[in-house]
Order: sequence, then C-alpha cells, then structure tokens
Amino acid sequence: MVSRPVEPEEPEPEPGDLICGQCRAGNIPTRNYCRRCGASLLDARVAPKPPWWRRLLRRRRRRYAPGERPAAPRQWRLPRFVPLLAVLLLLAGGGSLFRAEALRAVEAVRDRLASPQQLHAVRVTASSAQAGHDPALAVDGTTDKYWAPDTAGAGQGEFLEATFAGPVRLLDLVVHPGSSPVAEKFLQQGRPAALQFTATDREGRATSRTVRLADVPGQQRFHFAVSDVVTLRITVQGAYGTEGAGRRVALAEVEFFKRP
Repeated sequence: MVSRPVEPEEPEPEPGDLICGQCRAGNIPTRNYCRRCGASLLDARVAPKPPWWRRLLRRRRRRYAPGERPAAPRQWRLPRFVPLLAVLLLLAGGGSLFRAEALRAVEAVRDRLASPQQLHAVRVTASSAQAGHDPALAVDGTTDKYWAPDTAGAGQGEFLEATFAGPVRLLDLVVHPGSSPVAEKFLQQGRPAALQFTATDREGRATSRTVRLADVPGQQRFHFAVSDVVTLRITVQGAYGTEGAGRRVALAEVEFFKRP
C-alpha cells in the first residue's frame, strides 16, 4: 500500500486577503488568480479584520508575492571576545587549582634555560662529627678530606645541614661519596647508599627527596629544584661497607648549584 503525501496545512487568511471562492485560500490583494487553485479572484471577498483580542493572541505571518524570496534567517554568532572572557573567568574562579601548576611549569622552563651556578654555604653544621672530620670538610672544595659522624656504623639519621646567605632557587647537588676519589682509599670507610635531601624555604616549608647512590668513587649529580631555599639538610638513609670495627659512613664533598 502506497501512502499519499500529507499536504501542508493551509494558513489562515490574513485581514485584507482575497479569499478564493473555490478553495478558500487566502491571497494577497494584488493577485488576480488564486495562488492555490488558479481560480479567478475577481469576485473574491475580502477577509475581515479580526477583533482586537484576537490580534493580541496571534502572531502575524508574512506571505510573499510571486518572485519575492524571503531572506535567510540571520544566524547568531558568538562574539570573538566571549571565549577569551570564559577562559579568564575560569582562571579567576579556579586560580587556586591551576596557579601552582602553572608556576611550576614556568619554573621548569626557566631551569632548563639557565646555566647552573655554583652556590656556597655560609655555614655547615652536623648532627655529630668524628674528631678530625668536622662538617666543614664536606664543603671545602677538595675530595681528599671528608665528614664522618661520631658514631661508627651505618650512620642512619646522621645529617649535614648547609645554610645559605639568602633565598635561592636550588637546582642541583653533586655528591662525592666515601673518604676519597682514589679507589683503594674509597673502600677504607663506609659510603652513603641513600641520602635524603630536605630543603627549607624562607616560609619554613620543607621539600624532601630521597636518592640512591652508586657505590663507586667520583661525583654523582642529582637534580633537586626548589625555590626560596635557605637551608638544606642531607640525611643518611643507608650505607655501604660499614661492617667492621670503627668503620663509619664518609662524605668527601657536597657541591650546590643554583639558578642565577
């Protein structure tokens, strides 16, 4: 069974339209023949004006003369400034969520572009020190002397603490483990296997990182980027080769590098 197409609903004649006597369709007053059935409109009656209350409730529909084409409806476009305004409002509303990440990203880029500059501590203290191996020997610029804690053994929890002249952007630390860069002397004392770096800024906030060291002589570099650092503590978390009477964990030298 083939379904017949549904004819569109005929709009109601507008006031002043010529009403076709054949099909009752409304036509604009300038037409001579019905737009729907083609019948003559010579004797067509004019659609009356509706009462005022009906005019308030109905919306006028415009019909177009033959050959007159309605203009395409104007499409509303989002103003160009709206997306930018939305982003700014989002950043303002959620600034606390994104500000820290954005600042970290900026600092990371600046760190990559900078050439690290060596930093010297104004004071170095330690949890304890063996006689003749005080903490200043760990920052004296040489690797043939070393700091060692007073107590023999693995030195778990023993630490060095460096204080800087002012807040700095710390970038890297270079550690020379053991008592000497010479292999024979290097093995005569214990060597740190793990160190914890704890940087404290001028507001008293602490940032920590634990690193593992290889049991080999020579320098080992670690990236530890922290802003506004005023003190840095280096705590022994484990050691190599401390078995045996009188053997202590030794730290020959620590170098600090900052962003200029």
